Amino acid sequence: MGFYSSSVFAAVDIGEIGIGARSLGMGSAFVGGIDDATAVFTNPAALALNHNFNVVSMSGNLLTDVNYLMIGCSEKAPIGKVGIGYLSSSVSSIPIVSVEGTGAGRTISQINSTNYTSSIVYFSYGTQLNKILKSVGVGFGDNVLVGGNLKLFFQGFSGGGVVMNGATGTGMDADLGLLWQVQPWSRLGLTVNNFLPTSLGGRFLWLKGNAVEDIPSALRFGGGFNILGKSALYYHKNQQLKFSLDYEVGRGTNRPALWHTGLEFWPVETIAFRFGIDQRAKAAQAGIGSDNNLTAGVGLKFQGFTFDYAYHKFGDLDANTTHFLSLGYQGVDDEKTSVNQRARSLDLPIASVVVKPTLVTFNDVPANLWSAKPIEYLATLGIMNGAANGNFYPQDGLTRSDLAVILVRAKDLKVGSESRQVFSDVNPKSWQAAYISLVVKQMYMNGYPDGTFRPDQLITLAETAAILANFSGLYIKSQVNQKPFADVPVKHWAAPAIAAGQQVGLFEYLGTGDFKPQDYLTRAELAEMLSKTPTVKYRIKKLISGG
Repeated sequence: MGFYSSSVFAAVDIGEIGIGARSLGMGSAFVGGIDDATAVFTNPAALALNHNFNVVSMSGNLLTDVNYLMIGCSEKAPIGKVGIGYLSSSVSSIPIVSVEGTGAGRTISQINSTNYTSSIVYFSYGTQLNKILKSVGVGFGDNVLVGGNLKLFFQGFSGGGVVMNGATGTGMDADLGLLWQVQPWSRLGLTVNNFLPTSLGGRFLWLKGNAVEDIPSALRFGGGFNILGKSALYYHKNQQLKFSLDYEVGRGTNRPALWHTGLEFWPVETIAFRFGIDQRAKAAQAGIGSDNNLTAGVGLKFQGFTFDYAYHKFGDLDANTTHFLSLGYQGVDDEKTSVNQRARSLDLPIASVVVKPTLVTFNDVPANLWSAKPIEYLATLGIMNGAANGNFYPQDGLTRSDLAVILVRAKDLKVGSESRQVFSDVNPKSWQAAYISLVVKQMYMNGYPDGTFRPDQLITLAETAAILANFSGLYIKSQVNQKPFADVPVKHWAAPAIAAGQQVGLFEYLGTGDFKPQDYLTRAELAEMLSKTPTVKYRIKKLISGG
């Protein structure tokens, strides 16, 4: 008499599927960063993309037999963003059969059954790289996010009698994640799953026979690209279109490299449509091949709460098509806005419940001035200061050295001491020298071919557009085919930079008017423009929320 179980003892990382309906609907292309609690299961560096409390859950029946459940949450902490997640899959009533005889006289009969469960507990962390580097005196990395997971594995069979006795085990491993904000509209990501060597605990131990197994590792590289939106390649105030692409290698011997790609389109703020192709390994006559599985999904978001549905094919059989559902809370960026929206939806009087920060004000900046709020925000953050007499002088011009100082403060960069001659007209002992040296090193500003910086020269709007495009990391085309503004010819040297800034809303205050590239920049205009750049916009958001 022999015994046969339809399951094989092997350590399995079920995290390959348990990534949330949003990611599954986009072809499992997630390494470029998903800004909700599913980052726990995808790329932990992306935890730092969202500064609110997040929670997410997912359920589904994979291949009709495997029950999937995922729960995760993340919250802001003094050291960054921390998260915890739980993922489980189970299969019930797996038959155990006996085989008697051989050949045509062989008989197979079921003698028992067993249940299989596999689960993973995640402990996650994500933060900005510069928060780590600042502790050792290094002042860069504000556009790079890093993260990691510690994972505990539990897997085994229950029931089944003597044959399955001891068929359980536990294991441990870890993941690393990296995100680089290359441009405001593009991020590149990298994840290394189950990277711990056996000597450091990266293994699975079966109770039955004390068998030790490696947990298959995997490496993913890819990116997320905002094609349409406010901070996108093509500016649009309301609609968003995102494209994601991942390349994956690993997860076992002889497994082919796989591609994952997806689109997410938000025609309005509350609903999204998703499509993708999710390659999965499959057995083939020539070895191990791959399936191009079509995926689709829809997402709803209201007041920070999310509902996501994903349709996912697995192979060629329609019976293997799986439907996944996720519920979650992503948080809202502005608590006051969400309260006002709820009050309006109920036709109730609107009452402010947010404690506003105390803002710096100035004698010559009335509350109804078009640039009053940006000026007050930047002054409160210490980015732009007023005079000792309580005035801001919003209509005054700015010199190149003034702008260098303000840009360094806006990025919150660490200023060192400058002891050598960088430009012939910049005294290395002057207090602005270190700021000038730093903005040139960061490639926000440049000197002139004659070796000068011209620190006391007033700066024009055209020069400002080019500098702020570099400061914001915008994609600047080599040339443009149409005028960004009526008075800016396509052949103007700054036209590409002006067009790039216009796409992301840096010049919204101008409306449909002229740009006047040769006019000198005013302090009020700089405050308005800076408040629209990603770094300063984030700092203002933290100030408003009390973060």
